[in-house]
Amino acid sequence: SFDVVILSQTLQAINHPDFLLDEIVRVGKQAIIGFPNFGHWQCRWQLAFGGRMPISKTLPHNWFDTPNIHLCTIQDFEKICVSKRIEIQQRSIVNHAHKDTLGTKLLPNLFGQTALYQLKKSS
Repeated sequence: SFDVVILSQTLQAINHPDFLLDEIVRVGKQAIIGFPNFGHWQCRWQLAFGGRMPISKTLPHNWFDTPNIHLCTIQDFEKICVSKRIEIQQRSIVNHAHKDTLGTKLLPNLFGQTALYQLKKSS
């Protein structure tokens, strides 16, 4: 077992992220996970008004050459944590400059570009 398992910008590029979450909290007392938020307003805007898959600083690849195969939003991630009985101990939602702002605090799924979580298996 490990004290901390760190997964940075990887969850969205894994074939079975649900299984990976199970394994992370099984082998580690704590986990730190960071991923790009597909619910950010720029992603929504590019899809809705551009009709194309979004490209941004946190999602810099074209749809055909991206390593990302399971994009999720902050709400999606928190929902799977609840369903798997994974406790969110702490979270930080930041913008492209890695800063939290009033927008990322009030509407994190809309204004947060990157999500960072500290997790552990619920007892």
